[in-house]
Amino acid sequence: MTPTIPSVRSRLSGALVAFVLGFGLANLAIFTIPPPDQVLWVVVAGVLMLTSAWGVLVADSPRRVSVWAVLGAEAFLVFTLVPLLWLVSLATGGGSTPTTLWPEAWSGSGFGELGDDDALREAAVLSASAAGLATLVAALPALGLALLLARSRWRPRRFVQVVAITAVLLPTVALAIGAGDLVLRVGAVDSPLARVTIVQLAIAVPFATWVFTAALRAAPWSLVDAARVDGASGRDVLVRVLLPTVGPALLVGLALTVVVTAQDLAFATSVTGPQATTLPAMLLDRAGDPGGGAVVAAAGLCWGVPVALLALVAPRTITRLLGGSYR
Repeated sequence: MTPTIPSVRSRLSGALVAFVLGFGLANLAIFTIPPPDQVLWVVVAGVLMLTSAWGVLVADSPRRVSVWAVLGAEAFLVFTLVPLLWLVSLATGGGSTPTTLWPEAWSGSGFGELGDDDALREAAVLSASAAGLATLVAALPALGLALLLARSRWRPRRFVQVVAITAVLLPTVALAIGAGDLVLRVGAVDSPLARVTIVQLAIAVPFATWVFTAALRAAPWSLVDAARVDGASGRDVLVRVLLPTVGPALLVGLALTVVVTAQDLAFATSVTGPQATTLPAMLLDRAGDPGGGAVVAAAGLCWGVPVALLALVAPRTITRLLGGSYR
């Protein structure tokens, strides 16, 4: 679909909104916010006012560019980067709660405490191990169900889709109460790793089904059918057609399932205790301790590094898997 050229009125109204926001933010920063945060907000206000001036200059331009889209991108950056900057301030603030958004000290105390905390390391290992095992166990049934949803006209497919989406979006606390109680009633399961793995299947299976369905729907099934007509064996079709085209997306789907499952709080808390718990539960407990915010912020930043690398390596695949699953 060819994008339309925004009207002059649309661009001028966007420029007006950008000017009002920039002017208001500049006055707020100058009169109420002390340095060094004052400089930061003045820069943001300046960018908004420059956007306003640019919007006026391109108001009658034939280019397919929207001032509202630029404003949306700027708002996205502000509301995303500001919380991250606050995490950095917490993690490097010397153990005390920072008074400014811009980091006052670069002591790295939160990262130092994180490296010396055995309990946090054990919780992180338990989270990653349980999420990885749950993902591996969920992969086979999820792949089979996703193949059925992507390739067949099976009548209950709509019901399965609704169940999968509901399980992913349902408040996890409500679902964890029942799942955790069932796992605890099985007396033979004594290992915390086994308990967390079993209970997290309630997240891993529907989520993996969701992303695998999106990956398989994008597969070149016409090439598969043509290869079969030409006499290719099932192994040749798998190795030469499906794996090169769908394999990378399935690997990204597995990685996303591990990330989503490892971040679970309610399910893991329902089957663990103070002696062995997962990283999200441990961080929630440490957040209430005096000076615990630095360790929590440092752990969050470290946890975000592999997630950011995954998003950097496969942004289009992630967008397709999460945005085009059940069209």
